Amino acid sequence: MDKGKMIELVEKSPESVAKHDREGWLSLFSSSAIVEDPVGAGMNRKGKDLRKGEDGLGRFYDMFIGPNKIKFTVHQDIILGNEIVREVSIHTTLSNGAVTEVHCYLIYRIVEEGSELKIESLRAHWDFGRNSIILMRSNGFKGIVASIAQFGAMIKILRLKRVTEYMGVMYKGILKKGIKAVNSFTAAVNAKDKATFTQLFDAGATIEFPAGNKMPAGDFFTGISNDLSLEVSGLRSGGWYTSCVFDTKTDGGDHHGVTFFQFSPKTKKIVSARFFWND
Repeated sequence: MDKGKMIELVEKSPESVAKHDREGWLSLFSSSAIVEDPVGAGMNRKGKDLRKGEDGLGRFYDMFIGPNKIKFTVHQDIILGNEIVREVSIHTTLSNGAVTEVHCYLIYRIVEEGSELKIESLRAHWDFGRNSIILMRSNGFKGIVASIAQFGAMIKILRLKRVTEYMGVMYKGILKKGIKAVNSFTAAVNAKDKATFTQLFDAGATIEFPAGNKMPAGDFFTGISNDLSLEVSGLRSGGWYTSCVFDTKTDGGDHHGVTFFQFSPKTKKIVSARFFWND
């Protein structure tokens, strides 16, 4: 795929959001697209869950985009294969004037549909619980009113079953255990502690370093340079994922990017780690 056209497509999303162009925003997605925002809060599917002519993705727009003023600040874009990772800060002014800012990692998967590029999936990795608390603390009474009003609107637009699924992201998933595991992963890599490293992974786990270059997790130490050092920052968990910014240093070169760790709901161990950086 043409990288220029891919990034052009993705950039149209915040442009349409800023203009409150509902149909323009929906048209960026493929006929079977999904949006998971935040990750762990369930899927919003285009063309599915029809209710009064509006599908899941349309209702997502009506709930979280349409009533608000939203501005994106992009910190980095990474393109690998048919995926784009964006590290962004999303500034939102709610309908009553309360203001919130979410720092998150977005991962888009792009497909060709007909003769056009479309977004097949968008997954937003951010900490819903933490940001809900910040909304109320930083806006005082206005933040509390905004939270109550938003919950009422969710019941009306999304319905109770979907709201219950959405709110589950606050207590279901890997949460703080994921952050602890990623910090342990980083320490093990830097110490070349293969025993501790191995204990963090589920059977059959894989590492993509970079994304698209998959190897068994057990081969990581032999598959990379022995002089690798790793730093991580901006860790956040949602659902069964923990994501962060990383920096690596080796004699062969340095890399800066975003990584996504997926955990098993059964064993709570890492099943995949995908590192994204630009060539």
